[in-house]
Amino acid sequence: MSAAHQFKALFGRAFGEHDLLMLFSMRIDETGTDGTSDFVTIGGAVATIPLWDALEAKWDGYLGEKSVPAFHLKEFDQRLEPFANWGDMKRRNFENRLKKIVDENTTFRVALSIDSAAHKSVKDRMRGIKGFAADSDYALCLRFLMFHTCDQLEKIDPDCRLSIIVEDGPWASGAAATYQKVAAMSGKWKPAKHAHRLAGFGSQPKGVLRSLEAADFIVGREHDRLVAGRRAPRRDTILSHLLSADDLEGWYEGMIREKEHRRSHANRPKTGEALQ
Repeated sequence: MSAAHQFKALFGRAFGEHDLLMLFSMRIDETGTDGTSDFVTIGGAVATIPLWDALEAKWDGYLGEKSVPAFHLKEFDQRLEPFANWGDMKRRNFENRLKKIVDENTTFRVALSIDSAAHKSVKDRMRGIKGFAADSDYALCLRFLMFHTCDQLEKIDPDCRLSIIVEDGPWASGAAATYQKVAAMSGKWKPAKHAHRLAGFGSQPKGVLRSLEAADFIVGREHDRLVAGRRAPRRDTILSHLLSADDLEGWYEGMIREKEHRRSHANRPKTGEALQ
């Protein structure tokens, strides 16, 4: 089944030429979500439906050529089966080919990383401020990711909209809840600015979409790069950022302003209603 048919079944509608889909995976560390990592990173890629179809076919074809049933970065990095007996040259060539498939069949890649200690410090300082509501590291990364992705898409096509697909798992329901909160917002401040561009959210079981394997590959490598403080290669088609304390404070301040705006709007007298 093509990506277009899968996405239609998932979202209950066909997608037009202005629709883009962001597929992303989440990476905390190579051992999983055990709370020992200092950073949380979320990322993936954005592409049109024809590009996702091409990526699905080429990724699947290449893995078949190398007798790899499914790609998981954790298994690759730990040299587990089916990568257990691969030499360094074979591994390097394999990874370079995966990156080429992603580069040639996506519009751009995205990644946002957050320093958990810096985030906790900001939350501690802002706790008690009227209107302040803290997010988890994961939820805040997702909010930032959606905002900055839409910011970039606006430069490509002012009319385009964005749908998001994640892999089923313990974080999928939280991601859906965060998405719904953002999509329901209105206003000009950062958290709400692009809410009207969000066109749908869904999740798929592991192994259904090769493009979610590609997202796992992207976010894992960007996690390594961002945490190490390395710059992205020149002319690399990636939008990535490690959130600073200033970024985090600015975001929460925007959230507070948005809440104040909505509260004042809700309390505004309706037309013809006498002022008390």
